[in-house]
Amino acid sequence: MAATRWSRARAVAGLAAALLCLTGCQALGLPGAGPTSPTATSAPAVDVAPPLDCAAFTATPAVEALLGGAAPLATTPADALTTPAGRGPFGAQSAGGGWCRWGDDPDASAAASTAPVHVLSVQLLPHAAANWQSQAQQYPLTAATGAHYDGGESRGGDCGPATPGTGTTCHTNVLVGSSWLAVDAVSSTSSIDEKAFHALVQSFVPTVAAIDAHATTPAPVKPLSCGDAAWLKAVAGVYGPASVAVLAPAATFGMQNALVADPRVTVCAYRAGTGDSPLLGTVSVLRGGPAAYATYHGLVVGRDPDASGGTIQLGSTELATLVRHTDASGSTPAETVVDAVVGDAWIQFAAVSGSDDQAASVVQWVAGRL
Repeated sequence: MAATRWSRARAVAGLAAALLCLTGCQALGLPGAGPTSPTATSAPAVDVAPPLDCAAFTATPAVEALLGGAAPLATTPADALTTPAGRGPFGAQSAGGGWCRWGDDPDASAAASTAPVHVLSVQLLPHAAANWQSQAQQYPLTAATGAHYDGGESRGGDCGPATPGTGTTCHTNVLVGSSWLAVDAVSSTSSIDEKAFHALVQSFVPTVAAIDAHATTPAPVKPLSCGDAAWLKAVAGVYGPASVAVLAPAATFGMQNALVADPRVTVCAYRAGTGDSPLLGTVSVLRGGPAAYATYHGLVVGRDPDASGGTIQLGSTELATLVRHTDASGSTPAETVVDAVVGDAWIQFAAVSGSDDQAASVVQWVAGRL
């Protein structure tokens, strides 16, 4: 197999590491793509509206009253370009839930740190009751019982000064039926009233209950054990260390770990397997992900003039990739992110180091495991 990538500025031929003939294929007489002309990306011709009926949750004036500033309903989920796909709102969407967002554009906030920030973010994950109970037992220090909500159980919430920065933040998690609701509020210009925050979340509960009552049972999916030896060997083969290890998720109760534990979402962060070696990158595989990917693709193409298209090879099929660098969107550390859709799965590798082609080769290898 071979993986290729091209940018607007230059064409790149061949891969930088040997893995399943990801380098040297042409020299061996095997199929491989050579340099191509620069090719711009294009937005997908699909509906990229938020997957939930956000207006059913609340109206914009109620959000703006809570946050003390303008916070219009947005079509971009929070952290859309600064979080691995499987750990953010796109993961919730792919798992049969979704997200709503009111407030400032995350890119604008990152580019102008002095601009006021007013954000309310909602994420919803269905079929999460067992996940909720498991996390509550595993992370008791961060799963303390929260504010009382009629119709839901609350854990792991608080309000306090924003860190870093100015203003305040509030967040909470509520289990409504079998659906996990996570709500986060940020205001850089005012002190969020905690009672008002809980009152707004309480107003969400009937809407979540109605969604939960109609949540369809997801089809079973093939488990992907990205911490298995074969995966570790593959990443090591691309990036060169003698061994690779998987980083354990942060020991805290919350939506990120809920997504990692969902069978429809696979996330593995890799580092060189020695001591406190730095992160190499994070794999996300989202089954049921094409609709979420369409939103992400449109977002990237609309906001990143340096984003580019490429291809990977899966057997005799050539698949399109999207390649971007996160320097301008606030990620720390900066990453090279390569995405592809394979059937019903969205695959992403967010690499901290190495070339674009190395990141693409990991995506290609994962595609062969589906």
